Amino acid sequence: MLKIILVVLLAFFVQYVFKTLLMFDIHKRTYNHRPGQCRKIEGPVHGSEDITIVDEKNLAFITSGLVYLNDDPSHATWKGEIFVYDLTSKTFKADSIPILNLKYPESFHPHGISHWIMNDGTIRLFVVVHSKDFKHSIVILDFDENKKQLNHVNTLVNEKFVRPNDIVATGENSFLVSNDGGAQTILGNAIEMFTGFYKGGLVYYDGTETKYLLENTVANGIILSRDRKTLFVSHINQETIGVFDWNQKKVAIKKISEIETLTGCDNFFVDKEDNLWSGCHPVLKDAVGHLGDYTNPSLFSQSQVLRFKFSSDLKSAEMVEVFSDDGRFTSASAIAATFDNGKQLLIGTVFRDLTHCYIDVPLDF
Repeated sequence: MLKIILVVLLAFFVQYVFKTLLMFDIHKRTYNHRPGQCRKIEGPVHGSEDITIVDEKNLAFITSGLVYLNDDPSHATWKGEIFVYDLTSKTFKADSIPILNLKYPESFHPHGISHWIMNDGTIRLFVVVHSKDFKHSIVILDFDENKKQLNHVNTLVNEKFVRPNDIVATGENSFLVSNDGGAQTILGNAIEMFTGFYKGGLVYYDGTETKYLLENTVANGIILSRDRKTLFVSHINQETIGVFDWNQKKVAIKKISEIETLTGCDNFFVDKEDNLWSGCHPVLKDAVGHLGDYTNPSLFSQSQVLRFKFSSDLKSAEMVEVFSDDGRFTSASAIAATFDNGKQLLIGTVFRDLTHCYIDVPLDF
């Protein structure tokens, strides 16, 4: 009997080790290729973690200066910023936008970002923000186009914003927000990853109250389709993308499918043809190493940009790798967003600069 128990325990242990090794992508490597000429955008140097593109204005808003799982606040010496990039210009320069009336500007380190166009045409930004000591909030800002500044509207703190990562605006005061875990320290996060007992999920805020839509999982990047009926959720730990029907009136989601990506997709962008784009981490062990010591310039992580063209029933997707880099040029890609009718591409990174590429190759075969 004892031998049987030991064999069963050994089998479970071997399975656990094997799954852990697969999760960290120890067997993978990347090969460099680009869709056309690529260059750096002047401006962001401490990350370009998320991007939201306002098609009506030909503007891209970019978050920079992320603080994540920071055990020592004194190490976060950089400033958190939001940059704006004019997509019609050829200057290849993004400008930092002044933010007025923030109560604690030194605690503003943005992560995910989304936008909503108000009835009067004002661009309202919804931003996931962490402080230097890793406290969390959602900050709402209105963009003054004439003065080129952001005006603080509101700061929201809620017990369900456990470890917010990404956000999707659903109205002038409502949004979906993802939690990518529950641990607040590097050690706690490591325990969460290795045990598989995740405390992240998905939360909806209607302007007054919050509601859990997903619990005890990892929800990283999130976005809605152009018709706002389909929700995409990155389960980066499982290297899958969850596809859900979204009913805002009922505040409910229903799972349609789960797409295996075999890579860690981070944030999302949906183009005008409803293709899903993502900046991904193809080798998780190197991403973890880079993100765990992101002030070390000698550490970098591989980057990958994928485009997903979904079937009509949303149960399968054709994947095309548009960009791949070993990390020396573009380190730890987190978002990929296209513009100019799909002819140009912005690639944001977690803690480094912003890459601009022309797409000179066909993506449909």
